Amino acid sequence: MKAIVMAGGEGTRLRPLTCNIPKPMMPILGKPVMEYAIENLRKIGITQIGVTLQYLPDEVINYFGDGKEFGVNIQYFIEETPLGTAGSVKNAESFLDETFVVISGDALTDIHLEKAIKYHKEKEAMATMILKEVSVPLEYGVVVTDKDGKVNGFLEKPSWSELFSDKANTGIYILEPEIFSFYEQNQKFDFSNDLFPIMLKENKPLMGYVADGYWCDIGSIEQYMKCSYDILSGLVDVDINAVEVEDGVWVGKDCTISPKATITPPVYIGNKCRIYEGSKIGPFSIIGKNNIISSNCNIKRSIMFDNCYIGTRVELKGTVLCNKVQMESRAAAFEESSIGDETLVCSKATIKPGVKIWPEKVVESGSIIKSNLIWGGKHTKSIFGKQGVVGEVNVDITPEFVAKLGSAYGSNLSHGAKVAISCNDYGASQMFKYALATGLLSMGIEIFDLKRVTTSMARHTAHLFGADGAIHVMQDREDAQKVTIQFMDENGVNISSSMERKIEGTLLREDFRRVKADELRRIDHYEDCIEYYIRHIINSLDDKLVMEKKYNLVISVREKYVAKAVFKICETLKIGIKEYDTPKDIKGLAREVVNSGANMGIYFSDDGEEAVIIDEKGTIIRNSIYEALKAYILLKRSNLKVYATPVSSSMALEKIAEMCESKLVRTKTSQKDVFNGFLSGISEGGVSKEEILRWYLMSLDSICMFALTLNHLAKYNTTVSALISLIPRYNSKKAETLCPWNKKGKVMRSLIEQHEIASIDLIEGIKLNYKNTWALVLPDKEEPLCRIYAESESKEKVDEIIADLTRKIENIVYN
Repeated sequence: MKAIVMAGGEGTRLRPLTCNIPKPMMPILGKPVMEYAIENLRKIGITQIGVTLQYLPDEVINYFGDGKEFGVNIQYFIEETPLGTAGSVKNAESFLDETFVVISGDALTDIHLEKAIKYHKEKEAMATMILKEVSVPLEYGVVVTDKDGKVNGFLEKPSWSELFSDKANTGIYILEPEIFSFYEQNQKFDFSNDLFPIMLKENKPLMGYVADGYWCDIGSIEQYMKCSYDILSGLVDVDINAVEVEDGVWVGKDCTISPKATITPPVYIGNKCRIYEGSKIGPFSIIGKNNIISSNCNIKRSIMFDNCYIGTRVELKGTVLCNKVQMESRAAAFEESSIGDETLVCSKATIKPGVKIWPEKVVESGSIIKSNLIWGGKHTKSIFGKQGVVGEVNVDITPEFVAKLGSAYGSNLSHGAKVAISCNDYGASQMFKYALATGLLSMGIEIFDLKRVTTSMARHTAHLFGADGAIHVMQDREDAQKVTIQFMDENGVNISSSMERKIEGTLLREDFRRVKADELRRIDHYEDCIEYYIRHIINSLDDKLVMEKKYNLVISVREKYVAKAVFKICETLKIGIKEYDTPKDIKGLAREVVNSGANMGIYFSDDGEEAVIIDEKGTIIRNSIYEALKAYILLKRSNLKVYATPVSSSMALEKIAEMCESKLVRTKTSQKDVFNGFLSGISEGGVSKEEILRWYLMSLDSICMFALTLNHLAKYNTTVSALISLIPRYNSKKAETLCPWNKKGKVMRSLIEQHEIASIDLIEGIKLNYKNTWALVLPDKEEPLCRIYAESESKEKVDEIIADLTRKIENIVYN
């Protein structure tokens, strides 16, 4: 006996799941639903199978081929335009020269077809409809039979008032070739609407067989999910392509599951999946092949197709993810939502219940999606964020992307330019560094490889070696999946926003300036960058004066290249060191400084650019006080007549500049703008651009500032607590509030209209000036929110202003 599998279904009600695959290829526990139909036929010895196709036929053909891999022989019959169920089968008339079975390729069933075939032959029927008793059959065709099983009538998708039977048409038929005499080739013809009514009218033997067993048409996303869950519940007699490692837990080949992950049955996990510690999977979770689930995720009653990436602390409840969906950290999707192929859901975004997202979309960070997302293209957000190019390893930051990024940067430099590249001490950082090198070399750029250093070391060394630009790659120690790529100019300062736009434009167009082989440059490797860097710092000090004091310090540092530089400087200056081994435990560090009688304690960040200082009394100095301390020390040590600082900086800096007889200039928040503010001091006389750059780079470097602080203590025979007592104290606070991208302009305009123009600075964002108080509203560059900063002599005033501005922004956004 032969069979026809009808596999031309488009599955419009299943979209976005079927935007890129036909309905019969919908995956159920690692296999297309059509594969279950073929297995059911093979079990009863039917191996000669024809498949009718119409929508995306290549998807089916490429998977099943000639059928030999599945133990059958398959022939394909493709209809150019939809011909209806019977019309599509007519295309295979030459193949169907004996009794044959017609079965749907987009329904899941374990009905025993051999019993139905025996019934068909016993009744000498021309056509037998396989029926299933369904409690609510409104979505199906219902059929009425007499006591002998002969069909008397049927109706497609009746309303409640039309309902006259609970026997649903499964779309599975056993037919004789004589049925083809009732209609012509290429005629649009349907079994239920056309053929069977003719057979009834002409009193042909049309029978109905009520089958036992499971049957479900995956006509909607809800039904698709129900089919999958029913298999896990043991309600369907089908083969699961995995090993049941424990009761209700099915796991495919080559999976890596952390022993610290929690798997609650029933669960299916496909081949080559990786599940990290702290994640909770199940119950009723179905994970396709090649999926990565990062640490501390929570996944329940959800289905994932193949090749998805799930970031840390993602929450999925009752949702469906199609192929290659990327969910960044802390994103969430909820009941009956579905996310199409190759969609990127950025960090902290939320997909509300019932929302459908079509393929290849980008859901911006922090967004709350309450309605279907159908139109629109891929990534609309800038590639560059506040800290450079930031993303997840091998998710949105891949070697291929990074090589093109290097080419885009190189294309915007002069031919034969020199670029320094460096990274921190992690595998992903090194991989991306050399991907950048490939892209740069293809542009004819000469490369200085600074090896493994910190960000601050890269700034100094790139400038010292005369590079025309520099790129530093840093993998985050706290979150190994996160990587940051920082681009610097010839001064070691982060590139300007205009240069960022040029790189983005070149990357988007892939307008790369390739060079011929004889113009390709080389990579020069530098092994002793840290030694140059240390010598540069020592040369900036009154080293003998510091040595005489014999200071004792408590130091907390975990990045080995920061530690190497700090310990070498301390050794040179004959400073006693006690290491504090608990990273980021600032309060513990403060206690240790007091208990050990040290002159100072200091915590260094991994990139070498941030620090927290502890004075000899255990006072913690960070944020605005630390920035004011840096300004005071730099102004006392240098000849700077102008000190530049971002618009968001504390009012304490104005007092510091006044104390040091210097001028304070407020600028935009980017490094390039702050540096240009410093350069305005050239017109004040007595200081060169090179000297200004030297001091500015030192201000960005916690190791330099640590050394200069010791130098100041020695020169003025003072203590850190005495230094801090000179700095005016203000109360400051930060807050953030959600603000959609399309509302940011309206928010800014409305806030300006609500305040006196004379009280506003528009350097960047909106700064509102009051008496001894200010507030700043700054639209975020990377997320759909506004950040609010406030500072005052009064804590109550700060709280009041933050609350007032938050309320005003929310009113503008939601009204």
